[in-house]
Amino acid sequence: MKRFEFKLQPLLNYRKYLEQVARQNTAKASMDVENCAKQIVYLKQTYDQKVEKIEDIVANGVNAFEFRLHNQYLNAVENSIEDEKSRKIELQKILQEKLLELKKRSVDKKAMELYREKLKHEYTQEVLTIEQKELDEISSIKTARKLSNETI
Repeated sequence: MKRFEFKLQPLLNYRKYLEQVARQNTAKASMDVENCAKQIVYLKQTYDQKVEKIEDIVANGVNAFEFRLHNQYLNAVENSIEDEKSRKIELQKILQEKLLELKKRSVDKKAMELYREKLKHEYTQEVLTIEQKELDEISSIKTARKLSNETI
């Protein structure tokens, strides 16, 4: 008896590949969100440090030009923080899309695997039924020979 062969195995392999690609894309999107969050934290720390430095400079006295330069730097850092926050929101949306795609790919692959397992189970049951019939025939033949040998 030949072994079980799943005719849709190439399709299952392709779905596994698509799931793996979706998993990698999701991981990359997750890392992008995490890196953006780290950048926001870094910019906030920079901003806080610069504010403290400006307070020290102002306490010691500073000319208007230098104060304006420090103030412009702070504004630039604030703008960068806002830009990063906006970018993080966009990256989170992309991450959600990637998660949905991964879920879809996983469901597709799992459905194909379940179908394969169902066919394999049916094949196994069919093989067992055929083997049982063969064993029953062998048993019947043995019994028939035994009876025919006894009557002779």
